[in-house]
Amino acid sequence: MFNLFTREGIISFLYTLPALLFCLAIHEFAHSYTAYKLGDRSQKAMGRLTLNPLSHIDISGFICIALFGFGWGKPVMIDDRNFKNKAAGNAIVALAGPLSNLIMAVVFTIILKILIITGVITTAVNSTVGSIILNMLILVIQFNVVFGIFNLIPIPPFDGSRILYFFLPSKGREMMYMIERYSFIIVLVILVTGIGSFIVSPIINFVLSLLTKFILL
Repeated sequence: MFNLFTREGIISFLYTLPALLFCLAIHEFAHSYTAYKLGDRSQKAMGRLTLNPLSHIDISGFICIALFGFGWGKPVMIDDRNFKNKAAGNAIVALAGPLSNLIMAVVFTIILKILIITGVITTAVNSTVGSIILNMLILVIQFNVVFGIFNLIPIPPFDGSRILYFFLPSKGREMMYMIERYSFIIVLVILVTGIGSFIVSPIINFVLSLLTKFILL
């Protein structure tokens, strides 16, 4: 959470903004690109086949990130009429977002490891610019893990619910549709109570600890 009513809070938010926007763009682009490859040509017309974060920002979600440290990007609207298997296609598209974040977390962890092995980091931390780049790498890894794990929560409106939908029997799918009607309330409850963070924090910490151990090897 960023306290935007203080100078330190504003500076902290602006400092982390590039990493946040990058992770958000990766997540939403992965949804859109996967849908496009599965036959949804509307993604190109809607301008979502881009890594430009401005194309993926949802104003309400972005404000929530700034105020509460939790938010969302502009939802990727999917036209699944051209999917060979609608249920499977929707599940794959849903999985693409969180998976892309987790892959990026691993990729940037490997990059950081290489920089440490080659001694670049040792030289970089002695300069202001180098220190900023190092911290940005760490933030990108952390945010990607958070984006990936959090979106796997198996309740609407998170991606995990659409993945779970594929494996549910018909009655389970009907129930999921009913729950989806209350997506806004669910998000509100998560924002106010912090229950989402309570649920996924152990998993996030576990994944980050594995990546940290790899870096320190």
